[in-house]
Amino acid sequence: MKRTFILFIFFSLTLFAQQNGSEAFKENQPKPKNPTIVPKYPSYNIITGFLLQKEANGGDPFAMHELGLRYLIGKGFAADTSKAVYWIKKAVDAKLTSAIFNYAIMFNNGIGVEWNPFKAFKLFKEAAEAGMPEGEYAYALMITDNLIVNRNYSETYKYLKKSIAGGFEPAKEVFSEMKEKGLFRGFDENETTNNQQEMNYAGTALLSSDFQLDFFQFEDDSLTDEQEKAMVEEFLNKDKNELKKILGVNQLTDKDTVSDTTAAAIINIAKNAGSPEALLIEGKSSSIGLGKEQDFVKASANFLRAYRLGSRKAVLDLLKIIKNKNYFEILKEEVDNENPEAMFVWAGLTGLEIDFQITQDQALNLLKKAAGLNYVPALIELGLIYHSGEIVEKDEKTAFDYWEKARQLGSTEAKVRLAFSSILQSDNNDDQTKNMNILTDALNEGSVLASSALGYCYENGIYVKQDKSMAARFYRSSAQRGSMVAYNSLKRMYDDIRPSDEIFVIYEE
Repeated sequence: MKRTFILFIFFSLTLFAQQNGSEAFKENQPKPKNPTIVPKYPSYNIITGFLLQKEANGGDPFAMHELGLRYLIGKGFAADTSKAVYWIKKAVDAKLTSAIFNYAIMFNNGIGVEWNPFKAFKLFKEAAEAGMPEGEYAYALMITDNLIVNRNYSETYKYLKKSIAGGFEPAKEVFSEMKEKGLFRGFDENETTNNQQEMNYAGTALLSSDFQLDFFQFEDDSLTDEQEKAMVEEFLNKDKNELKKILGVNQLTDKDTVSDTTAAAIINIAKNAGSPEALLIEGKSSSIGLGKEQDFVKASANFLRAYRLGSRKAVLDLLKIIKNKNYFEILKEEVDNENPEAMFVWAGLTGLEIDFQITQDQALNLLKKAAGLNYVPALIELGLIYHSGEIVEKDEKTAFDYWEKARQLGSTEAKVRLAFSSILQSDNNDDQTKNMNILTDALNEGSVLASSALGYCYENGIYVKQDKSMAARFYRSSAQRGSMVAYNSLKRMYDDIRPSDEIFVIYEE
């Protein structure tokens, strides 16, 4: 049975559909779902299971909590999530702050309970108000993303300072990062924090390693040319592992083609996979002539491709370079010289309604001409156009033919689009195993499209067990890389279960 195709955005966002916003996808592989358990309170970890159960039944909240954790990870008992939830909830009812915090982690990650960030928020807030540094940190981050409650940087500032005063190191890193981004301007740096720790919160047990800073900024920094050049140089000189992390590259899967692991090689692999960060850095390098000849056409092509993958910053960079003197004169000359990249750029500028020197039909013909010269981005764009039917009659077969040709020319993005389309429309399990592997491999090479496709699969239980928490992780990590579409997908998931409480009403910015 053919699946109903809901996520039109994977296929219909073209450079000719800017009125619908930047509708495309982005991401990093979510980290493991079950974090390490590190309890720090009384030595119940060496007590026998029998005595521990006896103490828990006797009403000792520490024993209840420890027993719940043991059932959760199968330490001394057969793993049993229902019993884990039962005992941890008993400790929560007894107002043990560490249990409250861990119960929040369970709701936030869907561990033993249904994923519910709103319940997690209330519990984190309770742990924070009890003076638990880890709770203060978690609560501070949950009010930065405008998904659960309205963003409140003043409150974030306050609780990060409290967490820092309590000795929680990650809070220092996040505080410095947010301060550097100018998010704490005007706040009192000399404010004292009274970190009350009167309750026995007993340390962290389930603090997830992927509980990250979740403030989303999609605006571009206003940098001078010299600042931009310095930024690009710094980026290119980063440690290889740090560079891969920024580009969303988890691992390089084709060992025969990645013997060159220089920054340039890693960027090229990520760019081919569909990493908007890699496309942005390539665009910036070409626009300022760093390490290569200045090339506004090549820079424009990279910015257009990054935009189609969801990067709003790319449009700002594009608008900046087209203001250069003789830009369109150079572009027209390159088109006349049969440069397919220039054809793609002019068509894209027309589709985005940045330029009106040629008609939409002429732009479409330029794309077809570039595709005839085997220019991969033009092939992918034409596939999107024919699949969406926005400016031509909808024709899926023609769309798939364009993507298949791009795939044969080595395009990872085309391979991902074909794989995801097959996942949504086919019931052949053998094919779907292959297609899911394609998505995973592309994800590891930095593809935001693959990341969001996997998020959609987990959200809807398509060839994987439905897991809203995992879906949210995929969407969230994409949003953290700048994708408004991933952010909107995540927001939709939140809105689907949003309580009616006034505190959870989000006022659009």
